[in-house]
Amino acid sequence: MIQYISGTLTFKTPVLAIIETMGIGWELKIPISTYEKLPTAGKPCKLLTYLHISQDDIRIFGFATEAERELFVMLNKIGGIGPKIALSILSTLSIPTFIKAVNSGEEGLLTKVPGIGKKSAQRLIVELKDDVHKLLNHIDQKELQIGDVSSEVESALLSLGFNLHQIRKELALMDEPMQKLNTEELIKEIIKRIYQRNK
Repeated sequence: MIQYISGTLTFKTPVLAIIETMGIGWELKIPISTYEKLPTAGKPCKLLTYLHISQDDIRIFGFATEAERELFVMLNKIGGIGPKIALSILSTLSIPTFIKAVNSGEEGLLTKVPGIGKKSAQRLIVELKDDVHKLLNHIDQKELQIGDVSSEVESALLSLGFNLHQIRKELALMDEPMQKLNTEELIKEIIKRIYQRNK
């Protein structure tokens, strides 16, 4: 398997990145969580990879972190999921939020993912309950602490009917003062910022 590709990022969209190395442009399918971490085009870039071979297709998937790749591999082992829905999960939920949803059996949070219905959500909970904790080995404590708060904020704001993309965008823009807020204060701050942007 190709472990990673390192070179110059020549092109990026929320669903793919092209990295040029030794005169070859590698097209990698990516989740939005990876896109958010990419440098600007023309800058050096390294992405962890997963080579997916099916009957009629060969694709390389790229990930910014080992946790993203590990979850992608886990998801692809579950019947009825496949690469497209695995990317959809990574693009919709942060990894700490996904872990929390599986551990606490929150079907409602999982069904917010495009392509995941109630039966698929139940299957994910049953089949990953014993393995999802392995992802914690690839997340540092600071990221996990921020992620725990973020997952609570995501869940609360989703239940209030806010758009997931807007929630994640505001969470990604968290500065240090925001990171020190407790969950309740952070929810209020993000609601305020979403309303300000929508004016």
